[in-house]
Amino acid sequence: MRRLGRLVVIGLLGILALATRAWAADPLAQWVDDVAVCTSAPGSLTVAVIGFDSGQTVLSRVQADEVRHAIEARLQASGRIRLAPTSDVVRIKALREQTTGLSAQEAEDHIRKAFQGDASVFLVSPTRTGDKAVFRLQAIAKAVNCKVTSEPLEVLIHVGPGLSDIDQVMQKAIGNLTELAPEAKTVEVCPFVSQSGYSTCSRALTDRLLLALDAEARSPNRVLRQRSLDIRKASGGQCSGDADIIARGTFDYDRDNHSWMSLEFSRKGNVIAPTGRTRIAIDGLGCDPTLRPFLDHVAETAKLDRAQLDVLAAAAPFEKGRRLDIKIEAKAELRLYCWVLAPDETAFVVLPVRGNESQSVVAAGNNRSYPTGFGLADIVLSETFENLFDCFGVNSELPTALHERWMAAAPSMAGDAKLLARQEVLDLMEQMRQTPGVTEAVTRIIVR
Repeated sequence: MRRLGRLVVIGLLGILALATRAWAADPLAQWVDDVAVCTSAPGSLTVAVIGFDSGQTVLSRVQADEVRHAIEARLQASGRIRLAPTSDVVRIKALREQTTGLSAQEAEDHIRKAFQGDASVFLVSPTRTGDKAVFRLQAIAKAVNCKVTSEPLEVLIHVGPGLSDIDQVMQKAIGNLTELAPEAKTVEVCPFVSQSGYSTCSRALTDRLLLALDAEARSPNRVLRQRSLDIRKASGGQCSGDADIIARGTFDYDRDNHSWMSLEFSRKGNVIAPTGRTRIAIDGLGCDPTLRPFLDHVAETAKLDRAQLDVLAAAAPFEKGRRLDIKIEAKAELRLYCWVLAPDETAFVVLPVRGNESQSVVAAGNNRSYPTGFGLADIVLSETFENLFDCFGVNSELPTALHERWMAAAPSMAGDAKLLARQEVLDLMEQMRQTPGVTEAVTRIIVR
């Protein structure tokens, strides 16, 4: 037993010796020695690891926290470092960044009073290569009379963290905007667009920007200084341009499956606070980055519910000279609002027909064919084209203003429908899809 005890002790000593040699080979070891000299604390050091600056955009918030936790663990493993609570330090640091109520000297005085350790440690100069973050540690002594910067360190990170990268890019742009245009009181947000098609990520990015601007409008800096900021969302993809600041963004998805975003603000026609084209991570954003032609995008994003409504072209494709025949199957009582969309993003309303609106109310299980089942004349298909037949089913009534707007473009028994231009189509589609209780069904009309 005594021999076994000696072997255990020897084994433990060997493990400790290996750990000591491993720590000595770590670039952190020399940095800790230098910090001890800087702070005149040769024994155990008490430090607060503050982390990265909130304005950096290289790492997401999740990744930045992962790196900070990894560094804290490695410092504790040395046996020479004690970690101090940093909440007070970070809170006062945030107060300095978000308000103008403190001078730089006052903020530093508060930080020193809030933290009684030997040094504050910041993570600085971050870069990222694949799944590795590279950065330096910078220790500032309590007396603020010296600092020690480490050699570059590497930490593995999770790639594709989701929203945080996007949020940080937007927050930095908004921060630059508030510095360059502090007097601005209104911001109008144009929908994000893509040059080569439509993606649901454009809508998701627009929503994220609205949330980020709303957070800025409610920030302590604006509340304390009574600097209101009115955020407006443009409708139908078209900004009115009458706000102090206009926000425009683009989204792109390339052949290498990389997502890109750019954002800029403009004031009186002059661009300010642009982000430039930035590669972003969209994991968790809840969108499909695929760029699609207009008709494909409408069909992909339609509010389908085949348990209530379905439409189907009688032929795929139709031959020239045949009559149009669209089967409409209503499984619930619905009011139908249908139109035909073209690839150039224009549209014609086909239902209801002015003067014969009651025909567009269908009972459950009452299947009909368009156009003859609605009391309309046959339509002979004389040209080749590809359009989309899109129907909205409403289980009660549309809001009066929206109904009147739709009917203003509808055909009458004696006249044709009005051609709807792109901006009106996009705006009407958004309004219809936002109506409570609405369902949608689509089918292709292909003539060869």
